[in-house]
Amino acid sequence: MRQFLIVSDTHGDLIGMRGTIKAHPDIDTIIHLGDFCKDARIIKNEYPHINIISVMGNCDFYADMPEEIIFEIEGKRIFITHGHYFNVKNGTSRLEKKAKDENLDVVLFGHTHIPLIKKEASTLIVNPGSLGFPRSVAGRTYAILTVDKDKVDAKLYRLSTAEVEV
Repeated sequence: MRQFLIVSDTHGDLIGMRGTIKAHPDIDTIIHLGDFCKDARIIKNEYPHINIISVMGNCDFYADMPEEIIFEIEGKRIFITHGHYFNVKNGTSRLEKKAKDENLDVVLFGHTHIPLIKKEASTLIVNPGSLGFPRSVAGRTYAILTVDKDKVDAKLYRLSTAEVEV
């Protein structure tokens, strides 16, 4: 079993990213879904033991990171993207089509700043929301993705004030 800390749209909120790491010290991999993916690089320098997987978002100008990645863990195919090329502000239908066409088990995206977990057919679709500029009553949110050979699952978390205190 593997667990991943999923963040998106941090927009320079390094304090929030540090808070998520503090709240989940056993997680060794962060997936950053873009918009200030440079935050992921800064965190990698501060926490060299943490693996970082990152894609660029629509606010990541001149970033030398991919726009999307597909990788496999525990036999599960995982797709990560920021989401702006999939028009996610108008729904997840394009992501769902990609998931079906490419036999994806998990789709992770950001861009909307609104958290979402839903199951569409056999695909788990997750948006962790935003640490930097939330656009929902949930506030500053992130997700934990759990992957094992039998199933995938995700849970949303709200970043509390206690987690960001130094």
